[in-house]
Amino acid sequence: MAGFCGLKILLLCAGIISLANCSYTVTSIKGGFQMNITSSTNGIYTININEKDSPEIVKKSNVQHSNQNTPHNIKHLKPCTEYTLNVAFIELNASKETPCNDAGNEITFEKTIGMRKDDIEEVNCTPGYVCYRSDWNISSSLSTSNHTQAEPCKSDNKILCIIPRYDDICSDLTTNFTSGNCSNSFSLTKSIPVDFLNSSKISQTVPTGLPANIETTFSPNCNDLTADYTCWESGKLNEPKKLPELEPFTNYSCNSQILDVNNVTIKNTTEISFQVDCDLTINAMPSATNTSIVLSWTTTSNNCQDVLSHLQKLSYGCSCDCNSKQKPTIAVITHPQGGTCHFTGLTAYTDYTCKVQPTYNKKNVGKPAEVKQKTAIGKPEDIVKLMVTIPEHNVISVTCFHSKRFNGPEEKYIARLYYGIAALKKTEKKKCEFEFRDLRSSTTYRVEVTAFNGHYESNAKKEKFDTLYNGKALFGFLVVFIIINNTCVVLAVGIFVQKCRSLC
Repeated sequence: MAGFCGLKILLLCAGIISLANCSYTVTSIKGGFQMNITSSTNGIYTININEKDSPEIVKKSNVQHSNQNTPHNIKHLKPCTEYTLNVAFIELNASKETPCNDAGNEITFEKTIGMRKDDIEEVNCTPGYVCYRSDWNISSSLSTSNHTQAEPCKSDNKILCIIPRYDDICSDLTTNFTSGNCSNSFSLTKSIPVDFLNSSKISQTVPTGLPANIETTFSPNCNDLTADYTCWESGKLNEPKKLPELEPFTNYSCNSQILDVNNVTIKNTTEISFQVDCDLTINAMPSATNTSIVLSWTTTSNNCQDVLSHLQKLSYGCSCDCNSKQKPTIAVITHPQGGTCHFTGLTAYTDYTCKVQPTYNKKNVGKPAEVKQKTAIGKPEDIVKLMVTIPEHNVISVTCFHSKRFNGPEEKYIARLYYGIAALKKTEKKKCEFEFRDLRSSTTYRVEVTAFNGHYESNAKKEKFDTLYNGKALFGFLVVFIIINNTCVVLAVGIFVQKCRSLC
């Protein structure tokens, strides 16, 4: 026998035969199996473990064996699960593995024991997560009341972590553990404190009106939390303001301290930025004379009505423009909820576009309110120059120069002819061109011309003139007079002669 063994060792050293007398035993322990390799040969052994009926190797370990009955623990297996195990000796040249056997079998089927509650340990790994550590592979044994998938800890693969949902904060999170194919199961309950609040997930609804209010939504189970906001205007970090102090048309950045029922600060919210633009509605009401417009208005706001009367930086600018380059005089009286602008020095019967522009802190805000207004009918502008000519002895021609500003709906000229205080003729025309005939010669007349717009006449432009001396008419008159006189003399002589004859 001794000679055989010496021959065997010699052949082994020469690489002619392989070692075949290594063996092992398997014992189920917490977390997996304990392997005891029983062999007289020291060296490296490989241990492969598969789930039963699965070709995938879930564990592969290379172990150094130096003493008989050296235990090797294989952990982080699933509880109450059947596995296939095989062990092989790696020979010196690493070109060949010699299978070992367990009770004569090269492949062993073993089942892990069930998991108990004290096999699970609550640990810290990732902030904001509930984490459990176990020597068992609990990835398929764990389920939570919030149906959230567990995640492995980055620093330890034996730790699984569960992130509570937002609604789980300030309540209990229950995690159920099952033990593979065994019927035993248990659960662990973790109270999720308010510290688990993730500031980035706190809902903050920015204000859309004044007075400002930021709606902060916490987990529905955190009933005793409040938010105390502090805000800063852009570029004014040393001038903090509370929400009731915020102004419109101003950019702010705000964050809040989250306070518990005892006003103890738990953490801060994330910063939010916003600007409240008041939706100003300006109701403008104009009225006019022939030289002025009074523009009055009232202001309302859907989202800032409650603070409108307190907005001392809210003001208004007014303008009334037409197509001319005329610049009216403006008198302005304003307050946050309205005002009046009085425009004077305007042109009568002219269309104006009037605007009210709201301003806040001397900057235009919102759209201007715009109304159109026509000034009332006024007197036409006076005639600048009147020209009278006498083309014939008993005829005059009248023309005038006028600016064409009638300041009313109609455009006419009226010419009146006077002899002394007596009005002789009145004529209306579209053009300032008149002619008067059949006048007396060598007579002083007065002509007056006005511009007329259907309602009012301008001041009259007056001009006196003398008709010419008519010599031809006088000569004809004298001829007729002489003829008449001579006829009368002849008739008288004839009558006298006849009378004398009758007496004789």
